[in-house]
Amino acid sequence: MKTHSYFHRFVTSVVLMSAAAIALKGFYMPEHIALLLRDTGLAPMVYVDVLSFALPLALTVCALLAISSLTSIAPVVFCLGIYVALSGLALYQGLHFDCGCYLPGSVESQVYSQLEPQFIIQALITAVAGGLYAFNLRFMKCTAMHTA
Repeated sequence: MKTHSYFHRFVTSVVLMSAAAIALKGFYMPEHIALLLRDTGLAPMVYVDVLSFALPLALTVCALLAISSLTSIAPVVFCLGIYVALSGLALYQGLHFDCGCYLPGSVESQVYSQLEPQFIIQALITAVAGGLYAFNLRFMKCTAMHTA
Protein backbone atom coordinates (compact mmCIF):
# COMPACT_ATOMS: atom_id res chain seq x y z
CA MET A 1 0.00 0.00 0.00
CA LYS A 2 1.47 3.30 -1.02
CA THR A 3 1.50 6.10 1.51
CA HIS A 4 1.29 9.69 0.38
CA SER A 5 2.59 11.78 3.28
CA TYR A 6 4.07 11.44 6.73
CA PHE A 7 0.66 11.76 8.39
CA HIS A 8 -0.79 9.12 6.05
CA ARG A 9 2.13 6.81 6.83
CA PHE A 10 1.62 7.40 10.58
CA VAL A 11 -2.11 6.62 10.44
CA THR A 12 -1.47 3.53 8.33
CA SER A 13 1.16 2.34 10.80
CA VAL A 14 -1.16 2.89 13.77
CA VAL A 15 -3.98 0.96 12.10
CA LEU A 16 -1.75 -1.96 11.12
CA MET A 17 -0.07 -2.09 14.55
CA SER A 18 -3.50 -2.09 16.20
CA ALA A 19 -4.56 -4.94 13.94
CA ALA A 20 -1.39 -6.79 14.92
CA ALA A 21 -2.14 -6.23 18.63
CA ILE A 22 -5.68 -7.55 18.22
CA ALA A 23 -4.37 -10.57 16.33
CA LEU A 24 -1.73 -11.25 19.00
CA LYS A 25 -4.38 -11.12 21.69
CA GLY A 26 -6.40 -13.60 19.64
CA PHE A 27 -3.44 -15.97 19.33
CA TYR A 28 -2.51 -15.81 23.02
CA MET A 29 -6.05 -15.88 24.38
CA PRO A 30 -8.27 -17.75 21.88
CA GLU A 31 -10.60 -18.68 24.71
CA HIS A 32 -11.86 -15.07 24.78
CA ILE A 33 -13.02 -15.25 21.16
CA ALA A 34 -14.34 -18.76 21.72
CA LEU A 35 -16.38 -17.58 24.72
CA LEU A 36 -17.91 -14.73 22.74
CA LEU A 37 -18.70 -17.03 19.81
CA ARG A 38 -20.21 -19.59 22.14
CA ASP A 39 -22.28 -17.17 24.21
CA THR A 40 -23.62 -15.13 21.30
CA GLY A 41 -24.61 -18.27 19.41
CA LEU A 42 -23.02 -16.87 16.26
CA ALA A 43 -21.37 -20.14 15.28
CA PRO A 44 -22.22 -23.77 15.91
CA MET A 45 -20.37 -25.31 18.83
CA VAL A 46 -18.45 -27.62 16.50
CA TYR A 47 -16.74 -24.67 14.76
CA VAL A 48 -16.07 -22.43 17.76
CA ASP A 49 -12.53 -23.64 18.41
CA VAL A 50 -11.62 -23.51 14.73
CA LEU A 51 -13.02 -20.00 14.33
CA SER A 52 -11.31 -18.76 17.48
CA PHE A 53 -8.00 -19.60 15.81
CA ALA A 54 -9.00 -18.69 12.24
CA LEU A 55 -10.11 -15.10 13.01
CA PRO A 56 -6.73 -13.89 14.33
CA LEU A 57 -4.97 -15.83 11.57
CA ALA A 58 -7.06 -14.11 8.89
CA LEU A 59 -6.39 -10.70 10.45
CA THR A 60 -2.65 -11.44 10.54
CA VAL A 61 -2.56 -12.56 6.92
CA CYS A 62 -4.54 -9.52 5.76
CA ALA A 63 -2.30 -7.14 7.72
CA LEU A 64 0.85 -8.76 6.33
CA LEU A 65 -0.51 -8.52 2.80
CA ALA A 66 -1.33 -4.84 3.36
CA ILE A 67 2.13 -4.13 4.80
CA SER A 68 3.83 -5.77 1.85
CA SER A 69 1.66 -3.77 -0.61
CA LEU A 70 0.13 -6.88 -2.15
CA THR A 71 -3.39 -5.73 -1.36
CA SER A 72 -5.21 -2.68 -0.10
CA ILE A 73 -6.30 -2.14 3.48
CA ALA A 74 -9.85 -3.31 2.67
CA PRO A 75 -9.32 -6.91 3.92
CA VAL A 76 -7.97 -5.52 7.20
CA VAL A 77 -11.10 -3.35 7.53
CA PHE A 78 -13.25 -6.41 6.88
CA CYS A 79 -11.45 -8.53 9.52
CA LEU A 80 -11.63 -5.71 12.06
CA GLY A 81 -15.33 -5.38 11.23
CA ILE A 82 -15.82 -9.03 12.17
CA TYR A 83 -14.27 -8.36 15.58
CA VAL A 84 -16.44 -5.27 16.07
CA ALA A 85 -19.56 -7.17 15.02
CA LEU A 86 -18.78 -9.97 17.47
CA SER A 87 -18.24 -7.56 20.38
CA GLY A 88 -21.22 -5.44 19.35
CA LEU A 89 -23.51 -8.46 19.20
CA ALA A 90 -22.38 -9.51 22.68
CA LEU A 91 -23.09 -6.00 23.98
CA TYR A 92 -26.47 -5.94 22.26
CA GLN A 93 -27.39 -9.27 23.85
CA GLY A 94 -26.46 -7.89 27.27
CA LEU A 95 -23.48 -10.12 27.91
CA HIS A 96 -21.36 -7.31 29.36
CA PHE A 97 -22.92 -7.32 32.82
CA ASP A 98 -20.66 -7.73 35.80
CA CYS A 99 -22.87 -8.98 38.58
CA GLY A 100 -20.07 -10.32 40.73
CA CYS A 101 -21.19 -13.89 40.12
CA TYR A 102 -18.08 -14.72 38.08
CA LEU A 103 -14.96 -15.69 39.95
CA PRO A 104 -12.21 -13.07 39.78
CA GLY A 105 -9.67 -14.13 37.19
CA SER A 106 -12.06 -16.44 35.35
CA VAL A 107 -12.35 -16.19 31.57
CA GLU A 108 -15.92 -14.86 31.81
CA SER A 109 -14.87 -12.16 34.26
CA GLN A 110 -11.96 -11.08 32.05
CA VAL A 111 -13.98 -11.03 28.83
CA TYR A 112 -17.14 -9.37 30.09
CA SER A 113 -15.43 -6.72 32.19
CA GLN A 114 -13.37 -5.58 29.17
CA LEU A 115 -16.07 -5.97 26.53
CA GLU A 116 -17.40 -2.41 26.34
CA PRO A 117 -14.03 -0.58 26.24
CA GLN A 118 -12.71 -3.18 23.82
CA PHE A 119 -15.71 -2.62 21.54
CA ILE A 120 -15.19 1.16 21.55
CA ILE A 121 -11.48 0.87 20.75
CA GLN A 122 -12.05 -1.69 17.99
CA ALA A 123 -14.85 0.42 16.49
CA LEU A 124 -12.57 3.48 16.43
CA ILE A 125 -9.75 1.52 14.80
CA THR A 126 -12.17 0.12 12.22
CA ALA A 127 -13.57 3.58 11.49
CA VAL A 128 -10.07 5.01 11.03
CA ALA A 129 -9.11 2.08 8.79
CA GLY A 130 -12.29 2.55 6.75
CA GLY A 131 -11.54 6.25 6.40
CA LEU A 132 -8.01 5.41 5.34
CA TYR A 133 -9.34 3.02 2.71
CA ALA A 134 -11.78 5.66 1.43
CA PHE A 135 -8.98 8.22 1.27
CA ASN A 136 -6.74 5.81 -0.64
CA LEU A 137 -9.56 5.00 -3.05
CA ARG A 138 -10.35 8.67 -3.63
CA PHE A 139 -6.67 9.59 -3.99
CA MET A 140 -6.14 6.84 -6.55
CA LYS A 141 -9.11 8.06 -8.60
CA CYS A 142 -7.81 11.63 -8.50
CA THR A 143 -4.29 10.65 -9.58
CA ALA A 144 -5.68 8.41 -12.32
CA MET A 145 -7.74 11.31 -13.67
CA HIS A 146 -4.74 13.67 -13.60
CA THR A 147 -2.36 11.25 -15.30
CA ALA A 148 -4.78 10.36 -18.09
